[in-house]
Order: sequence, then C-alpha cells, then structure tokens
Amino acid sequence: MALKIRPDPRRPSGGYAELSAEAAALPEAEATVSVFDAFSERFLGLDGWQSDRAEFGPYEVVRDGDRARLVIGPEIVNRIEEYAALKLRVNRIEAELSWPDDVVPMPGAARIGGLAVARAEPSEAAGRLTGKLTGKLPEPEAQAEGSAAEPPAETQEKRRSRLPLIGGLAALVLLICGGALAWFLMQPPPLPVVAERPEAEPTPPDPCGPDALAGLGALPFAEGRALMSRCGARVTPQQALATLEAGADAGDADALLLFGEIYDEGANDDPVETEIGLSLTPSASKAAEYYARASAAGSTEATRRLDRLCPELRAAPDTLSRSAAEEYCRP
Repeated sequence: MALKIRPDPRRPSGGYAELSAEAAALPEAEATVSVFDAFSERFLGLDGWQSDRAEFGPYEVVRDGDRARLVIGPEIVNRIEEYAALKLRVNRIEAELSWPDDVVPMPGAARIGGLAVARAEPSEAAGRLTGKLTGKLPEPEAQAEGSAAEPPAETQEKRRSRLPLIGGLAALVLLICGGALAWFLMQPPPLPVVAERPEAEPTPPDPCGPDALAGLGALPFAEGRALMSRCGARVTPQQALATLEAGADAGDADALLLFGEIYDEGANDDPVETEIGLSLTPSASKAAEYYARASAAGSTEATRRLDRLCPELRAAPDTLSRSAAEEYCRP
C-alpha cells in the first residue's frame, strides 16, 4: 500500500491521524486530502458527505527519512466510522483502504445526574376521648317536723301503693343510663389526626446537564453560543462543532465568523477554542472563505478580519491561497 494511516502519536486521546507515504511519491511541502466513501459513493466535505469532490488542507508535509508524513484533524477523523471502505487521495497519491479501528474521533465527556423529592412523615396520633356518666335518684322528702298526729289509714295506704311505681321508675332510669354508658364505651376510638406537611419543591434541572446539552445543535445559534459560553468545558468539542455547523448552514453571520476564526491561525482567543477545545487544521484559504460569507451576511468584524488576511493570501506561494485571494479579497 502506497499510503499508510495510524493514530497521531502526539494526540493519543483521538481526533487526529497521521498519513504517510514514500518520500519520493510525496515531494511537495504541502498536500491536500480528499476522502471518497466506496459504499455510498460520496465525497467528504466540510458540511458532510456530498456528490462533488472536496479537498481538505493544505497540510504541512514533514520528511522522516524515506517517509513523508502529514497530520489530519477532526474535520476528517470525526466524520469517519471504523472499518469504512475509503479511497484517499493525497496530492497525486491514491489509495484504497479500510479505516482502522484505532483511529478514533475526539472523545467527549458525559455526566449522570438526577433529582430527589422528600416525602413528609406522619405526626403523632391525637389523644382519645373518654367519659363517664353518673346518676342518682332524689332523696325522699323528709317528713315535716312538729306534726302532731299520724295521717289517716287511707292516706297511708295510698302512699304505700305508690312505692312500687316509684321504685320501677327509678329502676328504668338506671337501666337506661347503664345502657347508654355501655353503648358509649363500646364505640371504637377516634382515628388519629395526621398533620400533612407540603412536599419539598423539586430541584430545578441543571442547564448544563447532559439532557440540556444534547439539544445544543437544534437551538438558534445565538442561544447555542450563549449556552456554550455559560457551560464552558462541560460542552464537548463535538457538540460545539454541531452547533457551529447548524448556524453556518442557516447563514448566521456570527457562526460563519466563528468558523473563520477557528480556521484563522492568527485568531484563536474564542472560548470555543480555549475552553471547549474545538480546533481545526489552520487554513488561511478556508478562513477567507468563511470571513467572506460572514461579511456578506452583515458582519463588519468579518470584513475587518478578511482585510487583514488578504495581504497574507496574496503573498502565499500555494495555489489555494492565491485563488482565495482572487475570489474573496477586494481589489
């Protein structure tokens, strides 16, 4: 095989690969790379797989004895699955190969979180109510003191005839009172009263949690940019790139400007690069293309950066830079 591929030994965490060929077959100081998927019969481009040929680069070619080497980055590696049947073209070298499984995309971190809700405990039972009924028959009236004579026999007989009636009534009253007391004592005790406390308010969701960041690419770019600035390193480079690509596809001026800054080697102070770690192989011609698109979308900052980059493009020796200067730079 004229062309070999392996993981970049300087970046073991993934996202970069080293291509090598015989030095005689690759004499140039720079090289461009195109990728063709033999299964889908499509070329890899900046916006995904497409029918037209696209070239990445140029990449610096380094001599190492009888081998010539160059390093490609996430713009290619992150888009290719392991064991994919590909046809790579590096300048004039073409090679058919299966993408090795040890060349992996740039990894992303994931966190697991959850919510917990506290429940109220029942309170102590209230005390039970008890009671007792009592009754007492009235005492018979005392005989008036100082009576001088006994009542007649007929009167005494009437009094004696009333005694059983009075006794029966008293017994009935006692029976009724006893039955009422027994009924009261046989009633079940009252149920305890439980004081309920309100449930604790649920913990608000984490705005930088995995669920929130999973939909980052679907947000309008202004909202996605604000969320990336807020969450910083908790955003993976893959999530940042997806957000950036969605904004560029929608023609968002700020997204196009940021794409140009990432390709521009002289502009690398954005938090997407410094905190999140998204990086692409520097390319002045690609930076000029995105600056020009952002300027056409209304970005004055992109116009200023393009004017700064154009003298460098005109003075560059490679064809891509000079072509970019003719196409994107003002005369």
